Amino acid sequence: MWGRMIEIMTAVWLAASPFIFRSQADAMILWGDLSIALLICTLAGLSYWRPTRYAHLLILVVAVGLILWGRFFDTPPPAVHQNHIVVGLFLLMIALIPNHASHPPTAWRSATRQPSEP
Repeated sequence: MWGRMIEIMTAVWLAASPFIFRSQADAMILWGDLSIALLICTLAGLSYWRPTRYAHLLILVVAVGLILWGRFFDTPPPAVHQNHIVVGLFLLMIALIPNHASHPPTAWRSATRQPSEP
């Protein structure tokens, strides 16, 4: 589940970025970044719950939206929108990682179990 933690950390960066790039005066960028960050945190958190374990795949849609917003909102894109593009590309890579990527396959885990002693 390390991929979900990285998504949450990326959402924190996205929420802080309007203040870092000094664009907090633009209400659309500020509230857009905060709401997208909240959505990313929600989807990553829902992936921990078994019935919604694939919720992190919806982050792919959010990432594509961030890339398009950053690229086509203003030309040439200022630093805050360049950040949207980079964050979107990063999320595209991380959201594809399965929840249990660091665990060995199930067949291997069952094959290596030690028989219980009587």
